[in-house]
Amino acid sequence: MMKETKIRNLRGELDEAIRIDERQLADSIRAIGFRCRKCAQCCRAEHGDNTVSIFPFEIRRICERTGLEPEDIVTPTPSLDTDSEGNIHTFEWVLRKDGDCIFLKSGLCKIYECRPYICKTYPFYLLEGRLMVSECMGLGGVISSEESQRIATLLKERYITEIKESILLLERFNGFNGFNGLNCLNPDSMRNICVHDSEGEHWVPERDKIRLI
Repeated sequence: MMKETKIRNLRGELDEAIRIDERQLADSIRAIGFRCRKCAQCCRAEHGDNTVSIFPFEIRRICERTGLEPEDIVTPTPSLDTDSEGNIHTFEWVLRKDGDCIFLKSGLCKIYECRPYICKTYPFYLLEGRLMVSECMGLGGVISSEESQRIATLLKERYITEIKESILLLERFNGFNGFNGLNCLNPDSMRNICVHDSEGEHWVPERDKIRLI
């Protein structure tokens, strides 16, 4: 029942998200002001949390553009949640980091054209339909009407996508059930990690976690 209630509430949020006025959103962005200074601080660990959440379709898009495999670019979102068998459960994926984002090279983003929504819209995001702003050196800069409208459109797309992905995740979520497949094949194998996303469950042996991170 709780799951059904959450899905119903999310569908209500989706209806509200679709009705967001992009022009008003663009006006708010223009009033705040923003001009990217290409400092790449949002990509660097030394300037704070540079974790980038990423959706399955975004993972595929980056793989198609770069020729890399999913395990080369993402890792399960860190989690302390476990089931009765000790398997770790988590939701969604994050871009790999080696301190800084692995795609930051010489101060430039190597996947700029196919970067995730969270990167395209930084430092702005929507929370319960309200415009929110993260710390950024570019805030207060002069921004054109065209650019503020572009960001507003992306923000609305991102917000709608986030809600749709959450609905799909819940529809496919079957709880923290243990998985015995790998353990049956190898009694000495380590526990596993289950990633729940909008496309279902993805089991990763914990021994592979070092390779994924």
